Amino acid sequence: MSKKLTNQEKRMLYFKRHQKKAPLHATVLLIFLAIPFFSHQWLFTSSLPEGTRAEDVEYRISMVGDMMFGRHVEEHGIMNDFHIDYVFEYVRPFFQESDYVTGNLESPIIDAEDPEIERQMEDAALRHKDIHLHALPWAIDALESAYFNSVTLANNHSLDYGDLSLYQTLEHFEGREVETVGIGHGLDLSSRQLDEGLMDASRISYFDMDDDFRIAVIGITDSYVRGFDASEHVGGVFTSPNMDILGNRIIQAKNSPAAGGGGADLVIVHIHWGDEYQVRYNDNQRVDAQFMADHGADIIIGHHPHVLQSASILQGRNPINEEEPHEALVLYSLGNFVFDQGWTTTKESTIAQLDILKDGSKQLSFVPLWIENATPRETRGILKAYRDRRIFRMLSKDLDEELYHVENGRLIIDLDKTKVLQGGNLHD
Repeated sequence: MSKKLTNQEKRMLYFKRHQKKAPLHATVLLIFLAIPFFSHQWLFTSSLPEGTRAEDVEYRISMVGDMMFGRHVEEHGIMNDFHIDYVFEYVRPFFQESDYVTGNLESPIIDAEDPEIERQMEDAALRHKDIHLHALPWAIDALESAYFNSVTLANNHSLDYGDLSLYQTLEHFEGREVETVGIGHGLDLSSRQLDEGLMDASRISYFDMDDDFRIAVIGITDSYVRGFDASEHVGGVFTSPNMDILGNRIIQAKNSPAAGGGGADLVIVHIHWGDEYQVRYNDNQRVDAQFMADHGADIIIGHHPHVLQSASILQGRNPINEEEPHEALVLYSLGNFVFDQGWTTTKESTIAQLDILKDGSKQLSFVPLWIENATPRETRGILKAYRDRRIFRMLSKDLDEELYHVENGRLIIDLDKTKVLQGGNLHD
């Protein structure tokens, strides 16, 4: 008959048995606890891209969508003791190897750290808006650190704080390396007003790649609220009721200097339009895109939906030379680029890069990106193929299959098979 163990003896036996198995249990527990950490590293981490530009590229222009440096983007940086330029950590090499970089800045620049300015903000916030965005002046430092040449401020948030946001934004951008379009002290200003130092909301920003190639950039918005419109004597943003002025600006940019124009070889128009979170462009976008194509726009960059929408080639006309064929490349929405929204479609992003090669050929490629903690980075890890497929399918769904292919992880549109930029130097 076996001896019945006391409670104390039972505990002692249990501890001895457990002691023998402790190393195994500890190992299993360690593996279990490590899964979330290493799976996140495996799924999401990105290394810095290297050698993003091939040797045969003569000119490269990089274009992105919506950027917002306030709200949770700023909070995340402060919480982790990051400077706000942390958001460009994984994409800066793409811009460093570009000749020109442009995108949409989705907020005014306001020095809210100044107690007096902060007090004014409370009174200036527009009451008929639910969401008010702003970024601190260090956002401009971040843009400069990422080699941005221009941003458009023609959107539905640039005047969230009325005249305060308008004049603060213009003041903080004055003298900086990043030029602004789509915002100003008035619209279609006279030569006298321009000589007085006022900025025209419909201004054309020119950039010379070299003596042989000039680009022009314009910004306009179809999404705005009451009181945002710039007019002859009122500051604000360039809005779509003034499409006739936009048409004139595009023609002006393309005209030769002898005809009083800017002599641009490439005209880019930023337009804030469409329906938020809709992956399909609407009828108004299609009509506005055709208008711009018919006035000679070469590339139309859309933003505001906060998700990717398709690219398209539109047949237009060349107002400078009616006999010269002309088509426009429309990027209906490049989605978010730096933003704090958390839905899957709002985190799918891209950099659109126009390359003009040394042999004269032209192509546009899309770099597939994923936004994590407001930071865009190349797609990586086990989900890369899945994410790339989603991004490329969205961008290419309106393109003829013969126009594009996927190579080295990029979706590439062969512009030589289109009439986009076919005329070369149109003002010659």
